[in-house]
Amino acid sequence: MEIKTYKKNKNGIQYLEENYIDEELRLPISLRVDRFFSKPIYRRGLDGIVIIFFLLVIIGPVINIFSTILLNIPAISQDVFNDELLGNLQWLNILRSLGYSFTIAAIAVGIDIIIAFPISIILTRYNFKGKKILDALVDLPMAVPTSALGFSVLLFWGIFGIEPGFTLILFGHVVFTFPYIVRNMKIVLEKTSTLYEDAARTLGAPGFTVFRTITLPMMKEGLIAGAILAFTRSLGETGATIILSGLVETAPIMIVGFRRQLEIPSASLLAGILIAISLLLLFSIKFLTRKVGFPVKSVWPRIERFLSRKNLKYLRDIIALVILLTFILVPAFYIIFELFGENLIGEMFLEQDYKWAYLYTSFIYSIEVGALAVFINLIFGMPFAFIITKRKWGRIITVLDTILDIPIAIPSAALGFATFLFWGPAGIGLFQSGFLMILFVHVAFTFPYMVRPIIGVLETSNKGVEEAARTLGASNLTVFRKITLPNIKQGIIAGCIMVFTRSLGETGATIVVMGNIRTVPVLIVDWVEANAFPSAIFASIIVIIFSAFLIFTLRTIKKKGGN
Repeated sequence: MEIKTYKKNKNGIQYLEENYIDEELRLPISLRVDRFFSKPIYRRGLDGIVIIFFLLVIIGPVINIFSTILLNIPAISQDVFNDELLGNLQWLNILRSLGYSFTIAAIAVGIDIIIAFPISIILTRYNFKGKKILDALVDLPMAVPTSALGFSVLLFWGIFGIEPGFTLILFGHVVFTFPYIVRNMKIVLEKTSTLYEDAARTLGAPGFTVFRTITLPMMKEGLIAGAILAFTRSLGETGATIILSGLVETAPIMIVGFRRQLEIPSASLLAGILIAISLLLLFSIKFLTRKVGFPVKSVWPRIERFLSRKNLKYLRDIIALVILLTFILVPAFYIIFELFGENLIGEMFLEQDYKWAYLYTSFIYSIEVGALAVFINLIFGMPFAFIITKRKWGRIITVLDTILDIPIAIPSAALGFATFLFWGPAGIGLFQSGFLMILFVHVAFTFPYMVRPIIGVLETSNKGVEEAARTLGASNLTVFRKITLPNIKQGIIAGCIMVFTRSLGETGATIVVMGNIRTVPVLIVDWVEANAFPSAIFASIIVIIFSAFLIFTLRTIKKKGGN
């Protein structure tokens, strides 16, 4: 008697085992490979590798900096608080540098918010010729290396006799932190329907009342998140600050100085303080967005009707645009007008010190580091995005999603020093200062820029098509190759461009771990300090043009993807 064995597949469909085996052998080899690697053991193995990478490369250096401080309390006490010759002068200098950093960041964010309110409304609620160009120009300072922006600001305000120092640092920080606030406000406003605003106006509410009671509360989350990100970005800025600082020494500049002088205990303490403050600010975003409110109950009809008059509205918009051009866009890109300045080409190509060769070598290093950072972050960032969106791990996912943004919030110089301590001779000892150490740092602080766009696309994708394919017998890997991957390609490309532009522009972390390697942003700083202004101008214009190309490409991709 013939005995037939029946089994059920993972979707509950009964099949004859002999027929199933024959069917498996008739499948193309690619589908058989997909089925083999779709087994749960391989998925769990990939998840484990990605989590280990995340903890070692991204979180490990941050944890290590605090353990280093605890293990070196006697040395820190001796060097910082009780030096035989200087007493606690080192600590006083640290406090002064922190005071400069916090004051500059707070004032810069305050100025940014005042300008950002009308600009974000103009870019989201108005339609006019040139809007897309203005929108792209507002975002461009995020992609341009801050050393190039700082040098441009130095040249622009130098026309008016403003010397390097506190004021010039402040002007520079306003330029590169402004896009973070505007961008977050824009995202919230673009996702919010104008239905309530239109209804309020239909019922007779003045424009200012509508803004204060409806629009402003809707912008709360974007405003707070943008303000905190801009604050932490200003707190950790190094490249532009070195160029604009004069005799003023902010905390990131002091970290770079401690690192160069091999004062490791002092650098560890200051880096730990900056990291702790940045983490506190990061974790406060969720709390503040839930708890902080705006006064919407009270209404002052006469004052608000007066402020809602069309002539005042037009005046507000004109003033906002003039300030945007005068204090942000023109200073940021003023350096382009110096392209045909005297001695520019001569110093760059005709001098015997071969500056063009240094620029070429540095540019290649920057491209190589950026490209490798993109590749590594894509390999590990894509599965990490799937872990955040697909795995049902409860609070673990919440924790991973929160700590993912740590590299964005931490000052890059502090993160660079933490990475140096963790992977360098004083820690694991795997790498020396140089190319590989630069690559590790760039991978660490750009990782969230790869993961976040992919998460955004995954969360909005249609999961029904994937489930239908699985019901029809497709393996998980086949579903990923044929359905999921094509659907998230816009997020992948956007993440790659964001990682590359962020890597291309980084200065602070690179200076800490670079050794003899020079990337373009660091080379610009070196040339400015050496008063080789024509060469610095030429290098800055090259990276500005390259960054502009990348940011416009990114905007085109987002437009095609509907994001």
